[in-house]
Amino acid sequence: MILTDSDTRDYLLHRVGEKKLITHRTIITKAFGGNKRAPDFLSTYGNSDIKAYVGFVDLAGFTSSTAGKTASDIADYLNPFLESVIDILTGRGALVDKMIGDEIMFILPETEEDEMFVELIYLGQIVGKLHNFAYKSQEYRYRIGLSYGTVNIYHLNGEGYSEWSAVGEPVHVAKRLNSLEKLSSPDPVIGAFGYSIDGIDSEYVRLKFKTILGIIAGSASSFDHIVEKEPTTLKGIGQVSIAYLLPRKKRIGSEIDLAPKSCTRS
Repeated sequence: MILTDSDTRDYLLHRVGEKKLITHRTIITKAFGGNKRAPDFLSTYGNSDIKAYVGFVDLAGFTSSTAGKTASDIADYLNPFLESVIDILTGRGALVDKMIGDEIMFILPETEEDEMFVELIYLGQIVGKLHNFAYKSQEYRYRIGLSYGTVNIYHLNGEGYSEWSAVGEPVHVAKRLNSLEKLSSPDPVIGAFGYSIDGIDSEYVRLKFKTILGIIAGSASSFDHIVEKEPTTLKGIGQVSIAYLLPRKKRIGSEIDLAPKSCTRS
C-alpha cells in the first residue's frame, strides 16, 4: 500500500525506521496507518509468550479473479476489502500483524480478566461484522481462519528497520485452516476455528473449546458452528479439533438481515 498522509507518521517510524521515513517521501509498506497501536502493543507484550487468538482473513479466488487486470485495477478492487476488514478488526481491539496481498493476519491477546471473557466477546463481534460485510458488499468472497494458544511476540530491529511479529502453533493452525477443502468456496463467507489437541488433556480441550465457541456464537449470532466429531490431522501440526462457522442466511422478504443485535456495542 502507498501511504503518504500525515496520520501514518508514528506508525511508519515504528515500521520502517527514521532513516527510511526521511529519505523517502512515499513509503510502500505492508499495512495501514490504522495499526498505530503497534508500538504500544510491543511495549506491553514484546519479547514474551502470551495467550492470544490468531486469525487470517483472505479472499477466495483472488488470483483467478484478478487475472489480466492492471496493477491499478487490482488495487482498486482490493483496497475497499482491506480497508473494511482492518476497520472491523481494529475497532474491536485486534492488532493487525501484517497484510500480504489479499490476506490479513491479526492478533487478539487474551486478557487477565477472570469475570468476563472480554476478548472472546470482541472476537465474536469481529466475526459477526465480517459476516455482515460479506453480505452487504456482495462482491468479496472470503475465508476466516481462527485459532488460540501461546504465541511469542518478538521484535526484529535492524539499521533503518523495525518490525514485530508473532510466531507459534496458533499461527500455523489459523493459516492452514484457510486451505481446507471445506473453506475453498465461501458463498460469500465461511470460517473455521482450530484448536490443537496434541499433548493436551482431552477434557481440558473439550471444555475450553466449548467455552470459546459458545461465547463466539453468542456474540456473533450471524453464524452457526458445527464441531467435527473427529480431530483433523494438519500436516506439520498434528491433531486439531475443528469447528466450522457457517453463515445463517436470514432473509426478510428479499433482503438479508444484516443487523444481528449481539454484534452491536453501545
